[in-house]
Amino acid sequence: MKIPSKSKNIYPRNEENINAIVDYYFDDIPMGNIDWLLSQNKLATNQIEFIVMQASIHRGLITELMDSKTSSGKYASNFLAYTYDALYNPEAKWKGSKNRQQITRKLREYLNTL
Repeated sequence: MKIPSKSKNIYPRNEENINAIVDYYFDDIPMGNIDWLLSQNKLATNQIEFIVMQASIHRGLITELMDSKTSSGKYASNFLAYTYDALYNPEAKWKGSKNRQQITRKLREYLNTL
């Protein structure tokens, strides 16, 4: 699964639009701290929306993986962090605990089958 090109972006990249995207896809759970997402200046708004949408679509799988590996809270920011790493970052750049990295690896493996 590949993140869309920046050249396909039609929305201005600003905090209001990014918050609106997260609110749209995750209106039923707490947002958590998404400052790290807002600071990803290398991503265009359409790329952020793609990551958020994938996190939302695969929320059930991510929840199942989280339940088996960690007691982390179910915040939009956690779902987004796993999905961002799985889609965008090379494994060598993944941060966090061994459990977090295992969750991200399993998510990446699943997304690569789509």
